[in-house]
Amino acid sequence: MNKISRPVLILESVLGLGLIEATIWTAGITQRLLFWLSAAWFIVAAVLAARRRESSGLKAPPWRVTVLVTGLTLLLAVLVAVAAATLHTLHGLFGTRAPLLHASMYLLWALVQQYIQQSFFFVRIEQLTGNRPLASFLTAALFGLVHLPNPVLTPVTFLGGWVMSELFRRYRSIWPLAIAHGVIGLTIAVAVPDHIHHHMRVGIGYLRYR
Repeated sequence: MNKISRPVLILESVLGLGLIEATIWTAGITQRLLFWLSAAWFIVAAVLAARRRESSGLKAPPWRVTVLVTGLTLLLAVLVAVAAATLHTLHGLFGTRAPLLHASMYLLWALVQQYIQQSFFFVRIEQLTGNRPLASFLTAALFGLVHLPNPVLTPVTFLGGWVMSELFRRYRSIWPLAIAHGVIGLTIAVAVPDHIHHHMRVGIGYLRYR
């Protein structure tokens, strides 16, 4: 991997975080424009990263890691679903007549989020700090930050993001992380009452929920 100057790493990280925050804290046409601007930036960043031979996280993980992460995630999802059923909070996915399509799109979105969290932010923070455990913590903190002010997603994404960052720094693959992210996200969506997580919204969308 080519050596990148600290100012470039800082500029790329700040720009990426700034675009995400600007997107989630705006609404309407402004938010849509910022969303596509953010998407364009992360695509450009991915191309630059490939030219610099940075870790993309797209390589196949060790099969044992995939089996372990997936198995533990499914076990946790079942336990949460059983608890929700016992508490009578289990419900269907909001606003969709095609739950399988909705779930599939969410799994794809989870992959995108893990790419941004690990392949973009973790890799840059790791280079800036020179400390991999600290990079995992800081990456998780940023992941939790962009889920404010959701009282469910903020702590879950911080703790889960910390675990996932630790796994990424060891195995450099986002595939099992995306599966875990998607399964846990869908579990929260159907297990926690909508009036608490506001249909999994963050930023201004959470505050404007009715």
